[in-house]
Amino acid sequence: ATIEGRLQRLAPSLVTETAYSWTGTFAETDDGLPYIGSVAKYPGMLFALGYGGNGITFSVIAAEILSTLCRGGTVASAELYAMTR
Repeated sequence: ATIEGRLQRLAPSLVTETAYSWTGTFAETDDGLPYIGSVAKYPGMLFALGYGGNGITFSVIAAEILSTLCRGGTVASAELYAMTR
């Protein structure tokens, strides 16, 4: 409706009809960061959740953190994405 309204104001003589419309639900965490790591309630499991608008970037970060944790390593920056933050 917003786009149609703007188009109508820009070109009032142009007659248009919407053929299709859609919407997408978009959500992200309060701080915009994903949750990456473990949850005490689920021992032996690792999570990567809540990518928001930076999914490609955060998926790479999650892969690096989780693969290091799976190998028994530690990642100093993992606290930025901890479930308990």
